[in-house]
Amino acid sequence: MIVSSFNVRGLGGSLKKNKIKESIRNHGVDFMAIQETKLENVSPALSYKLWGSQNCNWAFLPSEGNSGGILSLWNNTISKLIFSFSGDGFVGVCLEWGVLATRCFVVNIYSKCDLVVKRRLWDNLVEVKEGLGDGVWWEILMR
Repeated sequence: MIVSSFNVRGLGGSLKKNKIKESIRNHGVDFMAIQETKLENVSPALSYKLWGSQNCNWAFLPSEGNSGGILSLWNNTISKLIFSFSGDGFVGVCLEWGVLATRCFVVNIYSKCDLVVKRRLWDNLVEVKEGLGDGVWWEILMR
């Protein structure tokens, strides 16, 4: 699985959208974690444009005003979404990945700079991880 991460610091302009699309295509990315979208909503059209085709699924955590926003995109031809989950500062997915149908958890995290908020975020993630059971875990963090 090829995983990539991009802190876009705002996904409003076409230059950043094209850079993400190029990165996915040129590097054969299977899962793209995008932080700081600064978007309150993500449409199917935007997701397909970023991925470069309709062969993707996505999970999204909206921004709070003009900060934050997390978007995860992945190749739906080699994975099956079992469920998604989110909390303050993260969005995760549980996927059946590849021909072996390995259960895989991928968590896209965007942490605020406040130390108390970071500790609360990691405490929440530990609780979520303990409650969801077995599988391979990937945490993608941008600070």
